[in-house]
Amino acid sequence: MYYFVNYIRTIATVLITNSHYSNIWPIEAMATGGLLGNVLFFAASGFCLFRIKESFPKWYLKRIVKIYPIIVCFTFFTVLIGDYTLSSGLDFVRLFIYPTNYIFIVWLMASYVVFYIVAWLSKKWEKTVYVAFGVVLALWLLTYLIFVDKSVYNIDEVSKPFIVYLYMLGMLMGAILRKHIDKFSEFKWINLVLLALSIVLYFGSKIAFSRIQSIAWLQILNQIIILAVVYFIFVVLMSLEVSLKKVPGLINRIVKFVSGITLHIYIVQFVVIRRLEGLIFPVNLLATTAAILALASTVYCAEYFIKKGITVLANRVKRKKANAENNA
Repeated sequence: MYYFVNYIRTIATVLITNSHYSNIWPIEAMATGGLLGNVLFFAASGFCLFRIKESFPKWYLKRIVKIYPIIVCFTFFTVLIGDYTLSSGLDFVRLFIYPTNYIFIVWLMASYVVFYIVAWLSKKWEKTVYVAFGVVLALWLLTYLIFVDKSVYNIDEVSKPFIVYLYMLGMLMGAILRKHIDKFSEFKWINLVLLALSIVLYFGSKIAFSRIQSIAWLQILNQIIILAVVYFIFVVLMSLEVSLKKVPGLINRIVKFVSGITLHIYIVQFVVIRRLEGLIFPVNLLATTAAILALASTVYCAEYFIKKGITVLANRVKRKKANAENNA
């Protein structure tokens, strides 16, 4: 496992969570960066998962088992505490199947299907990932030109299916960077400068496209810049891999822990934010962040012990079955 991936996931988690703090910050515009965090997370997934060795059913089942039990259990919890109601079968479908309370997860699971096909074909033809990136890019631009409303800035609404193209491009970019990781072992100041420049361009263009209606039709450039930001974040952190290993142990442990509970943080934060955002600033900021981390950690521990218990029970059943067969 690469150290820098933990840092990327942690950065992504901070950005995504911060984007939901619109009623916490004294200035609503400070609650930004969510889309960038999402694309970073997808790129990290593509980077980590590209070397696939399992069949699709087994591989995809692992993704489902890793993600959906937590979502289902916590959604039931939100129903029990009265945040949501189940008054009809349609409510059940909406909460537990599609779109759920976590549309980000829906797009992630859909992207996994395409990503597996690309990763599997790359074993037979190594240029597959580049072709796939080009195809998705072309479809993305074509869909933007034909179907997206370009009269107002609306391109980063994460609930719209159009956003899947950007997520898929991020995931494929992660795979490409994994293929060429050896080329980025040397730190170069120019990459850090380009990262800083791309971040300024990203937030600057977002402000410009949202406020100046006459240039709103160019808003696709904002998402192209997002890909540049993600690329340079990866390049810079990959080149610092050796240095990150030397970071004081406590910091690395904290980053690794946050990286390990990114899904849990994402799932629990909405419940916490709704209850604490009304406090006075900065108490609301500190209390909400602390509560999110505490609840996410609790859910993580509960998940760990439940899975461990199921594993122990399954092993006992297997042993009893084996003993019964041996005694027969």
